[in-house]
Amino acid sequence: MMEVILTISKQLFMRKRWLLVVFAVLGGTVAKSQNSTINPVTAQSEIDAFKSALTNETAIVNDIKADFVQTKTVDFLDEAVISSGTLYFATGKRLRWEYQKPYSFVFILNGAKAWMVNQGATTELDVNTNKMLKELSELMLFGMGGTALFENPNFDFSFGRSQKQWRVCLKPKSKEMKTLYTQIEVFFALPTHQMESVRMVEVSGDETLIHLTNQKINTLLPDTLFDGKR
Repeated sequence: MMEVILTISKQLFMRKRWLLVVFAVLGGTVAKSQNSTINPVTAQSEIDAFKSALTNETAIVNDIKADFVQTKTVDFLDEAVISSGTLYFATGKRLRWEYQKPYSFVFILNGAKAWMVNQGATTELDVNTNKMLKELSELMLFGMGGTALFENPNFDFSFGRSQKQWRVCLKPKSKEMKTLYTQIEVFFALPTHQMESVRMVEVSGDETLIHLTNQKINTLLPDTLFDGKR
């Protein structure tokens, strides 16, 4: 969890845990958000209505600021690893995922560019030349700025609903993503359709759970938040 991915070659797979941390990307209070029974939804008309509502809700969002708590469950550890920080999103495929406790780490996405800032050292990545990072970036933006990911052929989708939320389950189809995850679940609160939590199950069986709180919309976030060179 304390490593940084620098390339898509050997270093990418040796240090892939930072990308897992970033998305998620995905927690510890995710279970609370799932306290009501979620039933599978297969009727296409109901699924289309959900997608339309999600599109309409996100269309009025220019930026989001939210706190997050993440719980990482690792098979060989007796206790889960809990971290927290602040998430920033803005239109134009801009995202800042800032870990503050118990360590400092920042992931910035701005269009086709991405930066990782770890202990004062900044690494720049080109999203378009890194297929895995590109797919992970799309996942990170999913639910924050629209429904474009539904058109992505690299995932199979299934849907579920309770009285309080919708669940979208993504199962990777691409070779690259299959090396990381068996499935990813994204939960949207009702009636706002805001993304509130994410559950990621890795191939190893480890899980990452993330819960967003204190979401603030359209606060005119400064552009400097999404500039990894500053």
